Amino acid sequence: MELDLAVVKQEFARFSGEAADEEGTEREALCAALCAQCARQVQGRLRSCLTEEELQEWEAGLEVLAAAQAFYQLLLTEEAVTPQSITAGEVKLTQGGGSERAALLVEEKRRAVASALEEPGFYFSQVRWKP
Repeated sequence: MELDLAVVKQEFARFSGEAADEEGTEREALCAALCAQCARQVQGRLRSCLTEEELQEWEAGLEVLAAAQAFYQLLLTEEAVTPQSITAGEVKLTQGGGSERAALLVEEKRRAVASALEEPGFYFSQVRWKP
């Protein structure tokens, strides 16, 4: 299954507020690359046992999850290259915790489609007790 990258970018624009008229800029290229990367990551975590009909049912939620992850990655990138606070005289500007809130958004969107995703690292076994 291929997620519709145009839909992922549209949802990303909704979360980020990025204007669609910025085409051709480095910022737009970064956002497009993040959307494509996150769409591939979501596709890679799909449960292999899902039927085509089930995949279609989950598609919209999976695209929103990819967009939320791309938004989170954008905020992490911005926070990595900008100072957390700026002081000019008695005025101090402090950057908010945008990435923390974006991480919560990703978790919410992931929970909404959790049944369609494989959880890495989950292991279920049976323990036999001997009295």
